[in-house]
Amino acid sequence: MSKRRTLASSLLGCLLLAAGAQAQPPAPGGPGTQLVGETVADRPSALYRFERHLMDSADGKRHYRIEIAIPRTPPPAGGYAALYMLDGNAAMDTLTDADLARLARTRPPVLVAVGYDVPTRNDVVARAYDYTPPVRGADGKLVETPIVRGRPGGGADVFLQLIVSRVKPLVGARARVDPKRAYLWGHSYGGLFTLHTLYTQPDTFARYIAGDPSAWWHDGALIDEWRAFDARRAAGKRVAILVGTKPRDPARPAPNPPPAHDDGADIDPRKAVREMAEGLRRGGADVDYEAFPQYGHGDMIRVSLERALEIATQP
Repeated sequence: MSKRRTLASSLLGCLLLAAGAQAQPPAPGGPGTQLVGETVADRPSALYRFERHLMDSADGKRHYRIEIAIPRTPPPAGGYAALYMLDGNAAMDTLTDADLARLARTRPPVLVAVGYDVPTRNDVVARAYDYTPPVRGADGKLVETPIVRGRPGGGADVFLQLIVSRVKPLVGARARVDPKRAYLWGHSYGGLFTLHTLYTQPDTFARYIAGDPSAWWHDGALIDEWRAFDARRAAGKRVAILVGTKPRDPARPAPNPPPAHDDGADIDPRKAVREMAEGLRRGGADVDYEAFPQYGHGDMIRVSLERALEIATQP
């Protein structure tokens, strides 16, 4: 894959650091900055008991809100399934009382919303760091500060360690869960993080549900990870990849430059994600790939979360 944009991004990061400048995020008012009102966690429920826990990152720069929804019905013999939902604030803002009712009629899972301690649907700066993978430049060395859309990234491994070492034990202490039925769902950057986890530490979760993963990020860093991944390591895993394929309004400019082949030709991230699904299936994973031509990227958070809830109730 061409590293022309990777090299340019690396140089940009070095210049910013040398100058002592900090990357400035885009102007407020964009996606993720909407205020969250009352959610299902704020209303009495005969179906679920809700808890809220706060924690900080190891460096104290990012602040998390972990909301745990525990079914009021007794756990099955092996323990509840647990659905870990990235973009936790947005996930809780998306969940409805009808969703909880549907879950309660089957095998209700524990829901774990991994969000940020902010009043909005997201902390867009922290999310950009937490959900994006480390990247390497043309020289093969790690890019110290990969910057996309003016926001530093590359902290996915640090964030995953927080989930493994702190969030999962917290959930296990609050509810009897079955570690063999721990599922990870994420949309957009969350979908990017979900597949990065699958490609780097596949045994962290039993099932992976990726909604419209941002495979374009940083010149297709996820595509590079996929090409280096031995798909046989995911054999037996259950993976759902859900993609909105509604054509973009041609009057609106694309927000991100597409990644490119070595010959300079652009890569279609959606096609690349479909190829990932096919490759995982050949490697022995149980893969569901679904395209939704009636939905665009923003719509897919609801669509993919609804499907994740359904998957979390399956045996």
